[in-house]
Amino acid sequence: SGPGRKAVKKEMRPLLLKGGERPVTQLVFNTDGDLLFSSSKDNGVTVWQTESGERIGTYDGHTGAVWTISVDHKSTRLLSGSADSSVRLWDVETGKHLNTWQHERPVRVVEFSQGDKQFLTITDDVMGHPPLIQIFNVSLTDTRENNVKNQVPIVSLNTPQGHGKIYSALWGPKNETILTACADGTIKVYDSETLTLLKTVRAHNKDCLYIQYDKWRTTFITASKDGTAKLWDPKDLEKPVHVYEVGRAMNAAAISPLMDHIIVGGGESAVEVTLTQANTEQFKVRFFHSIFEEELGGVLGHFGPVYCLCFSPDGRSFASAGEDGFVRLHYMDEAYFQRTDDISTVSV
Repeated sequence: SGPGRKAVKKEMRPLLLKGGERPVTQLVFNTDGDLLFSSSKDNGVTVWQTESGERIGTYDGHTGAVWTISVDHKSTRLLSGSADSSVRLWDVETGKHLNTWQHERPVRVVEFSQGDKQFLTITDDVMGHPPLIQIFNVSLTDTRENNVKNQVPIVSLNTPQGHGKIYSALWGPKNETILTACADGTIKVYDSETLTLLKTVRAHNKDCLYIQYDKWRTTFITASKDGTAKLWDPKDLEKPVHVYEVGRAMNAAAISPLMDHIIVGGGESAVEVTLTQANTEQFKVRFFHSIFEEELGGVLGHFGPVYCLCFSPDGRSFASAGEDGFVRLHYMDEAYFQRTDDISTVSV
């Protein structure tokens, strides 16, 4: 609708990366932005060269869907968490499998701490077992042979019965806390040393499906089934800094490091959409002005729900992926960056 919507398509140069036949579950850029990692229900992790879209290699070994991945700051180590109830550590460059941490239930979240000396894991809410949060030490010399002591978590917490699923989590400022995005719409804040629950924030009215920092970790964004995305200051969680009303279930959101923009993506799978006609409009990636909270435009392309979004560290591209099994890497052209931030003239 309107010239702004058409302009966005002209200015995007999407690279279409086919990761597998099954849905993509997470996307992560490395610090330099030259590598993009994707995990999927195909039981694998793929690494792509962002400039060309070329598939560099895969990390194979899991026997269940890989739900979660985290790469360290120097792009030397990669963690993956899977429905096969294990976390694996990989050498990024060689693809060598270095270590395994066996869990009792499927692993939904894995995340390196700032400084990469520890990582957290969170298991799924399955068969009456609420999520288990654990923190492990990890070192650069980790291998299966020398890692007996690091196999044991430093601290672990069985969340209370009836807690419900934890979809995503972040380390708080200075690794002092852990923030979890929960099925009851809350963000829960834990002390990272003791895993004592410090605070429960009523963030959303329905499931809080996604939580992601900006590049500098000064703000983070949440996305929810309640049709909103919200921007937060991790040091002050009393109320969100900004709220973006999308009007339909949101599965993912990301913050641009370069422009005053955020992107959101969502949509429901055909299984959930029984009475409504499934159309690709609901799978559009939408741009909002991060300060004025106004929708600026959108990018079509996916033909299933979008589950993951992230901006490259330089803010010149973003990646999206989801149910259709494709990773779309979009490059913005110069016209996008030369726009002013006056809301009346910005049409992404």
